[in-house]
Amino acid sequence: MNAEKTPSPELLLAVDVGNTNVVLGIFEGSRLTHNWRLATSVSRTPDEAWIMFKSLCQAEDVAINGISGVAICSVVPDMTSIFADMVQHRFGIIPYEVRADTAPSIKIHYRNPTAVGADRLSNAAAGFEKHGGPLIVVDFGTATTFDVINDRGEYLGGIITPGIELAQKILHQRAARLPKVNLEFPDKVIGNTTETSIQAGLLYGTVDKLEGLCRRIWDELGQSGKIIVTGGLAPLISAHSKMINAVEPFLVLEGLRILYERHHE
Repeated sequence: MNAEKTPSPELLLAVDVGNTNVVLGIFEGSRLTHNWRLATSVSRTPDEAWIMFKSLCQAEDVAINGISGVAICSVVPDMTSIFADMVQHRFGIIPYEVRADTAPSIKIHYRNPTAVGADRLSNAAAGFEKHGGPLIVVDFGTATTFDVINDRGEYLGGIITPGIELAQKILHQRAARLPKVNLEFPDKVIGNTTETSIQAGLLYGTVDKLEGLCRRIWDELGQSGKIIVTGGLAPLISAHSKMINAVEPFLVLEGLRILYERHHE
């Protein structure tokens, strides 16, 4: 008598396409079981994306045939089509793509709601579900974004500033004698070398920017709440600020799962 095969679990593939990196996540139910970070490359074809994704899954024994849903948020339109074509061809799935018009559970107070980035909507959805409101979500990506959510879960708007790594890159490229430095906090704010002076400006400056802008946001709202940080450099910055309430490394992926469960057809 043959033993019955255990069916593959139903899995959700979440794809966060940013200007610098693509972050992929596999959810089994509400649990993020696997994640990978790749460099964004608009020259990649759907077939190349499939080969890369399949090899990642095979290396970690992910039951790729168990993927029954796909959610995408993207700020790079050319990359959106690459992954959408890949999943439609390989899985026969039309992916759920986060946009203002596909996430009606979030009331958006932007003058033009369609201008809000999909990653910011995903952050807002996950941040509010996990922490409630009022809430500020600060995402340290290519740009550092501040997203403000009220106590009803409504997206009020926010702030966009150059990201730490982008500022570092531009400083190095445009000032001939300024070196590229490691992103680590120096012991003192007053640098005694060119390298530590740049580090102090980039990193202590980011902490002060975060705290100063958050104070202004709370003053404007007339109330305060939690400050949540996400993105690759979030743990580094949070270690130097007492205003941050939580670090959420995969908030966009979690927001993709939440919005998929609410709205996919």
